Amino acid sequence: MGLFDIFKKKRNGIEEKDNMKEILMDMIKETIKKWDKDDIYVVSLYVYNEYDNPCEPVMILGYNTMERFKSQVKRVSHESKAKWNYAYWLQNNELEFGLGETQKFVKNWIKENGYTYYNYDEMFKAKKMPPEETYCGITIGFVRVLVEIIKELHSSGFIKEQFGKEIPVLVHELEYYDKIAEQNIEANSKELVEDFVKFCIR
Repeated sequence: MGLFDIFKKKRNGIEEKDNMKEILMDMIKETIKKWDKDDIYVVSLYVYNEYDNPCEPVMILGYNTMERFKSQVKRVSHESKAKWNYAYWLQNNELEFGLGETQKFVKNWIKENGYTYYNYDEMFKAKKMPPEETYCGITIGFVRVLVEIIKELHSSGFIKEQFGKEIPVLVHELEYYDKIAEQNIEANSKELVEDFVKFCIR
């Protein structure tokens, strides 16, 4: 029985429209519990849109280690790049959310928030993007859910319990800019992500 099947059973009887945040929270927790945590200094919630479709947001859970960071320092002009730039991290795919069986939770969440779900084939056949107002805001809302999850992971004591101390849990994409810094300050606290913020707005 896979991880998704466990949570499908666990959540049986709860309306799907209320499930996305709760199931994702539990899946993140259960995944983190299995890690060898001695060398991990950051948890990664990498977000992208499948096929560049804003109606298909995806989160990839992973982490980076001090060993990996130290091995990459010689490849960059400044060590902060090796420490905080996802391009130099392990990019270990520990959990995908928004693909496969979990995609239906994202679809339902999109519809419950007043947006229209369009898949890649529909847009390809139409040969144009649908009206912007029908999907604009989905990515922002999806990231907002992740920020709230991170806040709860910290406030509940889960992160400290698992890693023996507070470490950053970053929600990010491939590019780094002010908004990425701001959302991670909110999610983690300014003190915890001080170095990462300096990297984002350098």
